Amino acid sequence: MKTNKITLLVLGLVLSLLILDGCSGSKSIQGTWKVQDGSGENSTMVFKDKKVTVDGKTFDYTQNAVGTKNGVNYYGIKQDNKNYTIVFPDKDKNIAIMIEPDSTDNYLQGKMLYAMNKIKQPNYKEYAKKYLK
Repeated sequence: MKTNKITLLVLGLVLSLLILDGCSGSKSIQGTWKVQDGSGENSTMVFKDKKVTVDGKTFDYTQNAVGTKNGVNYYGIKQDNKNYTIVFPDKDKNIAIMIEPDSTDNYLQGKMLYAMNKIKQPNYKEYAKKYLK
């Protein structure tokens, strides 16, 4: 009987930590990203735990989804009541795209906003051609 109570207590603590951590950005999206938008404009995004900085302007965000669909990992974030998805379209975790999903029913369908790369400057058109299907 004592073991069951301890197990339930530990499970409760773990679940509480997971719920509290759910609002923070995953380590996969954190860091400095070189980005390019559809007009070809290059920028830098820096994701921290709960803040993102785009060209010197800082915004709060929360992570509201994480998932895998057909081998594609994605993270849903919310900033100013708008939903966005950071998609890792292949195994290289230095490459991502950011989309504005059509709905939270499908985080992978929507308008591509940025090509993202942690190492080199990405090309929006090349990423769109390669990763949007």
